[in-house]
Amino acid sequence: MKTRPGSWTPFIVIAAVVLVALMSSATPTPLYVDYQELWGTSGTTITIVYAVYCIAVLIPLLFLGRLSDAVGRRPVILAGLALLTVSVGMLALAPNVGSLIAARILQGISVGLITGPAAAALIELHPRRDARVGALTNSSTTNFGIAGGVLLAGLVATLSSSPLVFPFAIIGTATVALFGAVLALVPETSGGGSTVREALRVRPPTVPASMRGAFALAAVCVAVSWSVGGVFLGLGGAISRDLLGRSDYIVTGLVVASLQAAAGVAQLVWNLRFGPDDWRRGMTVGVLLMLPGLVVASVSLETRSVPGFLAAAALAGLGMGLLFLIGTTLVARSAPGELRGQVFAALYLVAYTSLGLPAVLAALVAEQIGLIPAYHLLAAVAAVVAAISLGVVLRGRGAVEQ
Repeated sequence: MKTRPGSWTPFIVIAAVVLVALMSSATPTPLYVDYQELWGTSGTTITIVYAVYCIAVLIPLLFLGRLSDAVGRRPVILAGLALLTVSVGMLALAPNVGSLIAARILQGISVGLITGPAAAALIELHPRRDARVGALTNSSTTNFGIAGGVLLAGLVATLSSSPLVFPFAIIGTATVALFGAVLALVPETSGGGSTVREALRVRPPTVPASMRGAFALAAVCVAVSWSVGGVFLGLGGAISRDLLGRSDYIVTGLVVASLQAAAGVAQLVWNLRFGPDDWRRGMTVGVLLMLPGLVVASVSLETRSVPGFLAAAALAGLGMGLLFLIGTTLVARSAPGELRGQVFAALYLVAYTSLGLPAVLAALVAEQIGLIPAYHLLAAVAAVVAAISLGVVLRGRGAVEQ
């Protein structure tokens, strides 16, 4: 039975679900170098471990994007949390790279199950059903979650005698607690838009014709934003080791956290100062912050400056965060309520494709031309795509439907 939420509690619980789900996805990042040394695997193999997560996320987004519109947000989110708990247990106990890959696949499926329905639920559970606040919460908790995950893993791994176990134990405990909180405190806000059989038909999520203009712009913003994240997530640990001459959990965590935390801060500040309705200005400022961040990062790598690289990651993160905020807000305001789950699934399909592809390319290119040249090349490609996208948008005459 659907219940109209009347307090902030369910909204906060679902925001915490997004936060912890994304924390879990980023927790292995500072640990990849350890896995590589422990099992004697190549950098390409470790990148495959990262890439299979991104591919696995796409499975529920591609084939189950309509499910929460049919059966409700709550059961799909609960299923995602249950699978997430199992996956972090597998990560904590992984004895070899094959087990690690299997765990990451299950983790990707669970995060894919959670993200689309949770993004829709944040709008529907807001006491005033405020799409702007729902989109802001979704985008900022995503970025803060990734930042928190790498920092948690780095800190716990540094202080712990079992660095490949304890970070996942903490995430697993939080996931179990959230499962209980969703079960007890979160009402249903959707369901009944179609039959379960119809929702389970194997077909990619579609976007209603009435919002395709808004979705196209949102997809561009999200693709540019997450591709930059993919470059840093894919190369961050190896770059940190190269700059320091040794592995360092904290520095690796700080590289990714600087990027992602700056993204979250940018979203909060922009929402307070301007609001995401001014999407043209937001996209312009986002690109203009991100481009010099990528350039400064390249210079810092050439001069082997760790502080410079951290500052560059933060600068790029400010732009990345604004672009992600604009994208999610356009979708939140434009998607029909009965199709909101599948439209967000389509947006995250773009996001995770943009996240995974640069990481895979980073590993392949680094094997051929070296780590630092690989960063320069991928950063240049991301910068060119961002600049071209901004130019197309600024030359456009029509307004995006909202």
